[in-house]
Amino acid sequence: MADLVEVIKNLGLSTKAAKIYLAALELGEATVQELARKSRLKRTTLYYILDELTVAGVLISTIAGKKVLYTPTEPVMLLKRAKEKISNFEESLGLLEEKVGYVKNKPKIHLFYGVAGFKQAWDIILNTKEKEYRIITDGKGFLDYVKERYIVDGIITKKKISGVLSKQLIVDSEYGRQIVTKDARENRISKFLPAVYKLPFTEVITESVVVFISPRFNNMIFAVEDECFSKTRRAIFESLWQLIA
Repeated sequence: MADLVEVIKNLGLSTKAAKIYLAALELGEATVQELARKSRLKRTTLYYILDELTVAGVLISTIAGKKVLYTPTEPVMLLKRAKEKISNFEESLGLLEEKVGYVKNKPKIHLFYGVAGFKQAWDIILNTKEKEYRIITDGKGFLDYVKERYIVDGIITKKKISGVLSKQLIVDSEYGRQIVTKDARENRISKFLPAVYKLPFTEVITESVVVFISPRFNNMIFAVEDECFSKTRRAIFESLWQLIA
């Protein structure tokens, strides 16, 4: 019975309402007392739920002399009504989404920590479905969180499959130059920043989100979801890009 109650609840009924409906199915036609006994619920509890079920068309009430009898709607009819409600909701989905536009467009800041946070941050970046990233890095920060194999398989491969290009400003170093040698096969073009500049944070910029990744010892990653902030960071990146030969 417990399993059937869970199945019936999927139609949007509460646990108690589902128990009453299941009891009505088994009895076929029943009084409040009979439904209470079969569902093992108090009569006082049943009254307000029965009103809810009759209004929803789950139960049909009829008067027989001085008694009120309740008959269950066939399960197939409940399924039909549920499908109609889903269909109506789908037709109105566009209008509903317009109502939440304000919330969707509000700036968001996410804080992440550790290896799991690093992966969560990249999930946000990759899920933007945008086709170009801008990156400012010393090249080594990622290795504080994950092995190089994860960067290749978990990030770069996904970028390539999605057709994502990236422009990178990377600090000039032996390791940085090793990374740049892979630009062509990793859908990237790079320019070197002077080695004198230190970049504790790596910055990844898309059109809708900017992610800052600190070295592992600092153990902090944060993402800013805001188009205006992204536009500002892109403008600063492009200014630097144009200045570097």
